[in-house]
Amino acid sequence: MLIQTNSFQVTAPALLFAPEFHLFDVSPDLESIKFLVVEENNLEQAPFIDIRFEPLAQGHFTVPTKQLISLENMHDMQRPAPMYIFHHAFVCSTLLARCLNQIDAFFSLKEPWILRRLSDIKRSKTSNKSNKEWQELVTTCLRLLSKNYHRGKHPVIKVTNVANNLVEDILKSQSGEKILYLYSDLEAFLISNLKKPAETQRKMPGLAANFLRDSDFINKHPSFCQLNQLNFLQICGIIWVVNLYNFKFSTQGLGSNQIKTLFMKDFLADMEGTLSKLSAFFNHQASTDDLAKMIDPSVTQTDAKHQHIRYGTEHKKAESEQILKRFGNEISAVNKWLSPLIDELGLLDYLNQLKL
Repeated sequence: MLIQTNSFQVTAPALLFAPEFHLFDVSPDLESIKFLVVEENNLEQAPFIDIRFEPLAQGHFTVPTKQLISLENMHDMQRPAPMYIFHHAFVCSTLLARCLNQIDAFFSLKEPWILRRLSDIKRSKTSNKSNKEWQELVTTCLRLLSKNYHRGKHPVIKVTNVANNLVEDILKSQSGEKILYLYSDLEAFLISNLKKPAETQRKMPGLAANFLRDSDFINKHPSFCQLNQLNFLQICGIIWVVNLYNFKFSTQGLGSNQIKTLFMKDFLADMEGTLSKLSAFFNHQASTDDLAKMIDPSVTQTDAKHQHIRYGTEHKKAESEQILKRFGNEISAVNKWLSPLIDELGLLDYLNQLKL
């Protein structure tokens, strides 16, 4: 069966299953889906498969959304089961995805743009789709990310932190999805924000406003949400709290068979042990050889996003100590301000209950 795209014809099996046709974007009106023509190696190596990745594609084309959903619903082919990594920002999630990608059991897709697009559309509430139609669209997109990649058996989809509002949709999409949520403590998050360039720091108020749309936090705790009255570090602190709150809001009561949490410091302190447990959670018993590949210095001692630059845990620790020396009082003030709220919401207790 040949499918007519806006550019050329492609067979239905190739469109649905071939890794070189990567589902990338959806139009704002949700009427068409954009694919990139890519090399699998580029997908594997890219630190992000977002708009920065698009120029690396060999071509692109669109297919009507309704036709694509219909094609996906027509076949009975088994797809590999995807695993998901959710996280708030600055928690070494790219490093974790790279580690898993070193063995044949996994193929890491790092921050696919389609999930960011769906997240923005959901948050903006501009879609006129019914709940059933929306879920069908999300499920189709997730399935089309789960292809039979040549270099890894099961896709590990690391979702951008901006798309954490899709947790519920992903859990509804099939059955038995495995989700890991990676997080840091508040101090580490504040330090990471202070290390970022001014351009990144200027985005924080907008991000906070977006995350506040994803649950009932703003209604229950309005006194913490007057962003125009907060300083930079307070806004960052609210982002951290709201991210953890939204995760709890979306997943509470679902149990630990599908969802686990991982504290960043635990990962960095014992990479081998953590990766062994995570592999088992993702249905793979990692061998000694597997673990050696995942923690090879070429992975763990280089910058996860710029792999030609050497960067490891000792460098990260030294940077953090410098920031603490300079901004320790300001960081302590935010910790003191938010600690009663964190305790009241039971955020850390909840995360500990789901610990990997």
